[in-house]
Amino acid sequence: MNIVLLEQKLGKVGYTSNIAEGVTATVVDEKLNKLLGRLEVIILIDHMTTGTPSRATIRDFVARLYDIDPQLVIVKEILSEFGRGRSKAHIHIYESFERLRLLEPKYILRRHGIQV
Repeated sequence: MNIVLLEQKLGKVGYTSNIAEGVTATVVDEKLNKLLGRLEVIILIDHMTTGTPSRATIRDFVARLYDIDPQLVIVKEILSEFGRGRSKAHIHIYESFERLRLLEPKYILRRHGIQV
């Protein structure tokens, strides 16, 4: 995949969908970072009746939403609002696995089960 194909994936801002039962996600912002070869996405997750969804669940949802390989999706952080049942997730979608390994810190790679 190259940056042009990644650029074609833009346009999901405002899209809302169910991740799981009682959990909905809305794409709040997306930016194409051509220099680093990645798409930077912010998702707002509402989960009033359940706990915060796992990184793997969010990763699979984003991969389906953007029609991309889950290995190219990195969930940088999930910030939960105390007592509100809402979280904000910062996500990076890379154009290639090599670029992902080059730019992401080792602890983030280990967190996603990628060998360092």
